[in-house]
Amino acid sequence: MNLFNQLFLNMLIIITPVMLYQLFWGDRHSLNHSTTNKRVIAILSTIIAILCMTYPFRFSSGFFYDFRLIPLAVCMLYAGFLPSLWVMLAILAHRLILGGNPVALVVSTALLMTLILLVKCFKPYIMDQTKTKNVTSGFILGLCLGIISTLYSCIAFWFTEQKMDLQYWTYFSSYSLFCAITMGLVVYVVEQIRANTRLRHQVQQSDKMNVLSELAASFAHEIRNPMTVARGFMQILKQPDLAEEKRTLYTSMVMEEIDKAHSIVNDYLAFAKPHLEAIELVDAKLLIEQALLSIEPYAKLCHVEIETQLDDKLTISANKDKFVQCIMHLCKNGIEAMPSGGKLKIIGIIQNRTVCIDIIDHGVGMTPEEIRRLGTPFYSTREKGTGLGMMVTYRVIQTIHGKIDVTSEVGKGTCFSLVIPSLHTSSYH
Repeated sequence: MNLFNQLFLNMLIIITPVMLYQLFWGDRHSLNHSTTNKRVIAILSTIIAILCMTYPFRFSSGFFYDFRLIPLAVCMLYAGFLPSLWVMLAILAHRLILGGNPVALVVSTALLMTLILLVKCFKPYIMDQTKTKNVTSGFILGLCLGIISTLYSCIAFWFTEQKMDLQYWTYFSSYSLFCAITMGLVVYVVEQIRANTRLRHQVQQSDKMNVLSELAASFAHEIRNPMTVARGFMQILKQPDLAEEKRTLYTSMVMEEIDKAHSIVNDYLAFAKPHLEAIELVDAKLLIEQALLSIEPYAKLCHVEIETQLDDKLTISANKDKFVQCIMHLCKNGIEAMPSGGKLKIIGIIQNRTVCIDIIDHGVGMTPEEIRRLGTPFYSTREKGTGLGMMVTYRVIQTIHGKIDVTSEVGKGTCFSLVIPSLHTSSYH
């Protein structure tokens, strides 16, 4: 029973760090950090090998058997020769500390050198094949490690004139089998997580391409509408007998359509370039009042009353124009959510070193699905909306390290809560 306990313990010592490596470090691996990645693998392999050697099976006096060969083989496979050399030296140093039979020390050194040559031969069959072939090659490699360990032990026992009985062959048969299973399992885990990582990257790339194609289609569609209208009016303006009053009217309409196209382009640029220029310390209260001054005529036209409750010195770090644009857009959404009129309330307070701004309407409200899709490309709750304004708003608030929380209930209204870090002049650099 002690034999199998030792083998299972060594297997667990090897498998657990391999899975933890992939969980905490595997996704960070890239060509730009290949040297760092190899160092991490070498350090981890050294730790695993020493842990395996700490819990060996003592078959005979002065002879220790464990799975130290497997982490060295893994290092050789995934980090290369030089890191593996350092792992081998660490294993030999720890073996000297443990002491034991001098013949066993010599055999251990020869075994480690043989292992490096063996893994170098197996590497092309484990790294450049299909997943099934890689795992099969890993299993065979582990089996070869066990068999070679058995052969070297036979030589050591022959030199020390020790008897090899049935217990010896039982142990090394089990040892070889467990080596094969453990090595195959390590390769399987690595290959499976690599496959999952590749699949995740493919999905991310596919999502990026889908968004890009939708963005291009949406941009073309939005620009085409005002350009088509402007072109129609320009054709009318070419008529020689057109009255001067109509010519003036149509010219102003052309300018309006061009301004609309210009606004669409600015929204797309604001979304594509989230880094804000001219970020400075500002009082959010003053900017909110500036935004409300611009939106007030539209609110009166829609029979909406605006009520404010703003604390003094709502200091944040932001771009003035972009922040005002965000407040105007959220207020405009709130006004349009109340087609029959109502009250729009804006509350601004400082709480726990953050500026909290609530924009509350008592309009149609939104469903949880509509809330979830807010800020995503090309989604709008309005029939003629493009979703660009909300996309830009979310992007701007995120850029100044803030967030937007939305609370809504259908038929009762919506609350947009902006939570932005409060920065004071003394802490601003």
